[in-house]
Amino acid sequence: MPEVPSWIETLGRFGHVAKGVVYFIIGFLAFKLAIGAGGEISGSRDAIREIGQQPYGRFLLGLVAIGLLGYTAWRWVQAGKDTEGVGHDAKGTLKRTGYAISGLAYLLLGFFAGSLALGIAGGSSGSGSGTGSGSGTTSSLLDSTWGRVLLGIVGAVTIGVAIYFMYKAYQAKFMTKYNLFEMSETARKAALSVGRMGVSTRGVAFAIIGYFILSSVIRGTADGEAAGMADALAAIAAQTYGKILMGVAGFGLMCYAVHMFLMARYRKFNVSSS
Repeated sequence: MPEVPSWIETLGRFGHVAKGVVYFIIGFLAFKLAIGAGGEISGSRDAIREIGQQPYGRFLLGLVAIGLLGYTAWRWVQAGKDTEGVGHDAKGTLKRTGYAISGLAYLLLGFFAGSLALGIAGGSSGSGSGTGSGSGTTSSLLDSTWGRVLLGIVGAVTIGVAIYFMYKAYQAKFMTKYNLFEMSETARKAALSVGRMGVSTRGVAFAIIGYFILSSVIRGTADGEAAGMADALAAIAAQTYGKILMGVAGFGLMCYAVHMFLMARYRKFNVSSS
């Protein structure tokens, strides 16, 4: 196993909790909206703002910021140290690149949470669609051929990731990341159930995001196109039986949050302290 400082694993576990908190708030607000109890369609940044509105909000935002930066550190260790043993061939390199990009996305979200905690950033900018780009960036990319090619690749990769998530949920591949010997039978069953529901729901959301990115490339316009989780949930809500689907999606995202909490407790980090 690769050697890393002992605090990396601690940050990684804390980071899983922070990521779970963000997804739980997104799912909870969507579920409340579906059952007519208030709530709203939100993305990662909206969830961060919601945390800031709670008692001791700035303190909580600071904890979440540290957690998300910790998750970033862990993702980059995964990429650099190959803790998952994916190798250096084309497939392994692609996975490790994905870890690094994921880390960058959570780095930006962590900076956003930290800026709110310090009172630097305002709370009203953007739709809070998460770690994705805004429609302004998408529009500028559509102005050039290479930009459209890049967006097309991003859309195709996003759909590919979505398919992988659904496959991973069906095969329950995420269970191999747990230290099963530390888990009770109840915990293992819970991990399997919430993991399947949560990972598959996230896969559906990614598929919708990828579809809208590709649509923007084909149509040559980014108007109304999805850029993140909030837009994916809005697309779900717009369908026939939208409230039912929104309720299922909200519940699924809350399941994904619980999956993250269980990962924080029982995950194998495949590192040894240096």
